[in-house]
Amino acid sequence: MKTKILVSGVLGLVGITCLTLPLIKFNPNSLPEAIASPIPQTLPPNLETAVRQKMAQQLEINPRLIKVTKSQRTTWQDCLPNNLGEIRSQPCKAVSRQGWSVTMSSPSENWVYYITNNGFITLDAPASLNKTILASLSKQLSLKPKQITIVAAQLTKGLPPCPINAACKVKPILGWRILVKNQEKPIFLGLNGQPLNYGNLISFLPRNVNTMSWDMGLKVLQDVVSRHHILTANLKVESIKSTKWNWCRSSGEGPTRPEMGICPDVEQTGWQMIVNSGANRYYYYIPTTAIPDQRFSPLPDGVQSLPTSIAAAIKKDAAKRAQVSLDQINLHQVEPKFFDNCLNIDNQKLHCRQFVQAGWQVQAIGGNVSSTNPTGVMASWTYHVNLTGNDIRFAKSGVYSPVP
Repeated sequence: MKTKILVSGVLGLVGITCLTLPLIKFNPNSLPEAIASPIPQTLPPNLETAVRQKMAQQLEINPRLIKVTKSQRTTWQDCLPNNLGEIRSQPCKAVSRQGWSVTMSSPSENWVYYITNNGFITLDAPASLNKTILASLSKQLSLKPKQITIVAAQLTKGLPPCPINAACKVKPILGWRILVKNQEKPIFLGLNGQPLNYGNLISFLPRNVNTMSWDMGLKVLQDVVSRHHILTANLKVESIKSTKWNWCRSSGEGPTRPEMGICPDVEQTGWQMIVNSGANRYYYYIPTTAIPDQRFSPLPDGVQSLPTSIAAAIKKDAAKRAQVSLDQINLHQVEPKFFDNCLNIDNQKLHCRQFVQAGWQVQAIGGNVSSTNPTGVMASWTYHVNLTGNDIRFAKSGVYSPVP
């Protein structure tokens, strides 16, 4: 169901997650049996037709403009789809799958698909990024193409940039949402390599922003929307207010104190901006020294923004692993993160790299990793979790070492 949005410029973006590519199941009765029938040495015509129609649907072009330029039999490890042809994001056991690796070419694109002998199709998004996209990434990141590692990519739709005060009414265009290794946020590009966005969000800002610039507010809203990948129906700026804080004196209403050694006894000034989206409530702190340009990249305060239900679930699991009572576990750090479809845990699987999602990296401390650790040394437990909290994965354990 599409969600009703109050801003006409972004109506076409709602429901864009449907463009991610779950595996599609076709009628197996019309396809060759992997075991009972002889294994074909060339791509069967019915499978070729299915892949061609899939790509044509995604590009919104005539299937006759698409041809197979390469196909080869292959075996890969991945999860089995359910009856709807979907791969769940929660941990699943990878099994050996047999089928074809197929390169399909349109007048402007060369996309790589995997199709099983039973007719399940997956677009290998990172392998399908064209040279223009890679060149744009290289320029934006100031890295050579060989130095860029794609963690995940997702086919989606977006809007070209629009001036802040303009009422842009443009049709959404096809593009990619790309997560690059060691980058804080995904990059949103059209097929032509030009930047895309989620629409003009200025109408969501209150008229009075308490002396904070509208550019700052828009940067925050853009970050919120990028985490959900859609404009949620209840996107709302709850409040914007001036604030002061001093981490050393634990005074004022400010961001969570980062882990530090020597604490600078300095009063800092800025704004607190609280934004609701979906079931999440995000706390942002913008220092008055911030400059509203491309270098300013706001992030929500993880500790304050993490839903209490997720915090409780992580503490419970960490206490069980540490074999201590719940009151001996504390959440130490919460960082906003972007992950692949498997929360960067099972990224060897094909389906993991076809979707980008936001979430949190949470570090809990308490108990001991093992009996071999010295007495009095605390253990750390790191988790990756998605925004809704229905997928929480234990990442690693270690010894907690405070900053000197």
